[in-house]
Amino acid sequence: QAATAEVDVLAIRVADQRYALRLSEVQAVHAERKLVSVPAPAPELLGLVGLRGLVAPIYDLRLLLGHAAGPAPRWLALARSLSVIGFAFDTLEAHLRVPASDIVMPNLGEAGGMSFAPGSVVTASGPRPLLHLPSLIESVTRSKPGHGAPQREGPR
Repeated sequence: QAATAEVDVLAIRVADQRYALRLSEVQAVHAERKLVSVPAPAPELLGLVGLRGLVAPIYDLRLLLGHAAGPAPRWLALARSLSVIGFAFDTLEAHLRVPASDIVMPNLGEAGGMSFAPGSVVTASGPRPLLHLPSLIESVTRSKPGHGAPQREGPR
């Protein structure tokens, strides 16, 4: 019998709402890291954090997803990208391995208002919007010229 393709996701909570992140889009997850506040015109920029010799801007998923501001989020996910950038969230619920068929992506033009979560993942606790970290990165770096994430140095 053929093996069923599976996808790893992180089940998270942002402002008491359930979401999921594709593990393939996440480089690392950290809890309770000290953030250094910086003056920023964007309220969603929580500050900077040092991670393994890199300094990364950390953005509040609560504000990016349209929720009200709240207490400092406990968790942050460092995105797997050329930009050193992270996103903070309230709760890490679980690491799930789901059949690829449980990832539901709408046809182009049907995603509605959730441009950062164009699809969903079906879990035992019900469907969750599946956040798309590359879209979030593009949003924060495109809308804030000069305030984007620093670039990683490539091989020389």
